[in-house]
Amino acid sequence: MGNGLSRRSFLKGAAAGVAGVAAMGLIGAPVLAEETEAWDIETDVLVVGAGGAGVSAAAEASAAGAKVLVLEKAGIMGGTTNLSGGVMQAAGTKYQKEFTDYQDDTPEKHAALWIKAGEGTVDADLVNDLAQGAPGHIDWLADTCGIKWTSIYGHCHIPYVDDALFADRIHVYEGGGAAGSGGIYVKAVWTVAEANGAEMQLNTEVKKLIQDKDGVVIGVVAEQDGKELRVKANKGVILCTASIDQNKEMAKRLSPQQYYDLNNGVCMSVGTDTGDGIRMGMEIGADVAGFGGCIDFCGKTGSGTDNRTPTFPSFIVNQNGFRFVCEDATYAYHYRAIFQQSVALDGATYMIFGKSSITTSVAVASGYASWSEESANAEVESGALFYGETIEELAEKIGVPAANLKAQLDMWNAYAAAGEDGQFGRRTGLEEITGPFYAYKNVAFNLGALGGLKINTNTEVIDVNGNVIPHLYAAGLNAGGWIGPYYPGSGTAVMGTVHWGRRAGAVAAAN
Repeated sequence: MGNGLSRRSFLKGAAAGVAGVAAMGLIGAPVLAEETEAWDIETDVLVVGAGGAGVSAAAEASAAGAKVLVLEKAGIMGGTTNLSGGVMQAAGTKYQKEFTDYQDDTPEKHAALWIKAGEGTVDADLVNDLAQGAPGHIDWLADTCGIKWTSIYGHCHIPYVDDALFADRIHVYEGGGAAGSGGIYVKAVWTVAEANGAEMQLNTEVKKLIQDKDGVVIGVVAEQDGKELRVKANKGVILCTASIDQNKEMAKRLSPQQYYDLNNGVCMSVGTDTGDGIRMGMEIGADVAGFGGCIDFCGKTGSGTDNRTPTFPSFIVNQNGFRFVCEDATYAYHYRAIFQQSVALDGATYMIFGKSSITTSVAVASGYASWSEESANAEVESGALFYGETIEELAEKIGVPAANLKAQLDMWNAYAAAGEDGQFGRRTGLEEITGPFYAYKNVAFNLGALGGLKINTNTEVIDVNGNVIPHLYAAGLNAGGWIGPYYPGSGTAVMGTVHWGRRAGAVAAAN
């Protein structure tokens, strides 16, 4: 390094500077190789975390002939990927042509949608790389891992994104598609990795990265059965420990919406998703990218999660009693607006619907009503729903201005009569709502934060000065910048675990 400052002196100085940040409870000091007297374990590629990204990295690196060790903090592999439906987005696959009417879809259109949804915050190189790689991963999972693709659907619209960019791209495998079936994918990929010689040790928490005098990441400090282990990685360390899902302190500093959800919503990520990989990267000067949004949805109705299911007649209001978002837009888009209104007006938002919404022949025939009259009344008794014979009575129950809520109901019914939502472009469930009336307090069900370590298309981690940190990689949601300020639709994250995991494994093995 220039100006008479050696790399060793720089790292010592960085350690001292980071120590000040540690007092805030965010990150601590890095570990230098000279502090390690002996190694307990040695491997070529060390993968930290055994979720979708981790097993994909292990499969690819081991296929390239590298000796691979996976260290997993929990007692089972899979992480939050296990809790997902395992669905994956890809454009232009042979399965898309077989199962849908979209015969001419392309990765270019797919990337354009993701970039537009990113609202100027995503790294276009990363997004394009992911979209271009996705079809090949679908084939690899089928041909190499034994995954059987059975159907494809699409996600719901985004008001400002051109409809021409949308297509049915969400691939569903046999046994997948429902919450909790992501483990099928994890096990299939790990079977391949294990057959290639990859090894895994569970109940092993990686605590620190170790660098040599030149700043190259050469190993980690881990803890297993109360004993400290020093693990040497000759070719590289791949961080696959998800984002900061369950870490309130990091969320408070990096992701206000995730912090809000941890205090007011239901976080469904596994408890081990505490931002370990992101913290360790930051300790040695890594930059971060993509923080701000999270994967939020309505756990009660599932509204906006699937373009095959319309949103039932209902509208969402803020503390002033007015609508503020298109309710049938894709789920994380409208839940971002719910978060913003909740914070801006310091109060809850509510889903408003009527007896007509759940008892009319249209609602019953469609099967898209989230309540029956019987279940709605039971939830009124339990306190899960608010009830009013009139819209004014309901307004009083939920603490919003009655005149405003009445005006909003009248406006909704006028739009329903005209067949067009003049406020937010709602497309489904635009039907007249009549009483008695119900209100559901919106609660975010959260599947994790968006944002992680900054990477390039080789998954190499980038430091705060824009330089590559040698032999350090990040994949899946441990990496940031490839998803924007809200989650753009089901199957994005799981495809990202395959893509960035495989890429990291291949690049690390080639060192």
